[in-house]
Amino acid sequence: MNKANFWLKIFICCALAVILPVAAQALLIANPDEIEVDGLVSFGEDGAAWLRWQGHEMLVTSGFMIGTDLRVVAVRHDSVVLYRSERKQYHVLLPATNLPYKDRVDVIWTQSLPVWKITRMVGLAYRKDYVCHYSTVSPNQVRRHVRGHEAMMDVVVSPHHRFYPRRGLFFVAPVHIQGTGWKHLMDRIQNYRSRTLGEHFAALNAKGTIISDGKPLDQALQRIAFATGVRISWHNPVILPLYCSLRDRPWHEILEAMVVFNGLDIYPTAEGLEIR
Repeated sequence: MNKANFWLKIFICCALAVILPVAAQALLIANPDEIEVDGLVSFGEDGAAWLRWQGHEMLVTSGFMIGTDLRVVAVRHDSVVLYRSERKQYHVLLPATNLPYKDRVDVIWTQSLPVWKITRMVGLAYRKDYVCHYSTVSPNQVRRHVRGHEAMMDVVVSPHHRFYPRRGLFFVAPVHIQGTGWKHLMDRIQNYRSRTLGEHFAALNAKGTIISDGKPLDQALQRIAFATGVRISWHNPVILPLYCSLRDRPWHEILEAMVVFNGLDIYPTAEGLEIR
């Protein structure tokens, strides 16, 4: 080894020794008190909350890790409590407004947030699945005590949206959708028989999970096609945001919720599925 190569390797090793710790520290939030609370759902010590820090949004629940050293230990009726184990420090994040007084019932508080985002938080808190129509983007601001998930969803969607529970899944959409009413959309879901898809393609009877906070619908379809081996084609595709949490469900049920509830149709063919 010549002297030039030797010193080059020494330089690289020294550079890595300096750079790598900085990269790890870049994942840390130096001052957790800078984190802002945009909304929370609480049952006492547990629940879920939307947090924001320097443009980054985080949906958290008890046990969630922020970076590498901050753990969410509680979501209370008036705060979110974090713990930094390395320094043995607690940090209490308080929303920048007055919250409902403490009570023995569930509480929801939000800044002005899109209805789909509030639904996402409520779904995580109660461990419930949901799907929102792609047009569920109007904002709402909620500050209430309620008793249970359905009562909370009532205040989340009022006055311009509606929700419908079916098979452990909550469907959410505006009252008026492109000139049609909410009832027309729900009729499509109630009359659709997704098991037919599983009868055509057995792979669609297997269970899977799709969680999306606005990613394009076609990306989720591609993922399902890859997971099941069933070809899925979309005639005249458009960019539609997908808002859903569909966990451990048969793929045919997931397709029904994603596609049919968003106003599209699914046609089984000899080659696979066609979306129109």
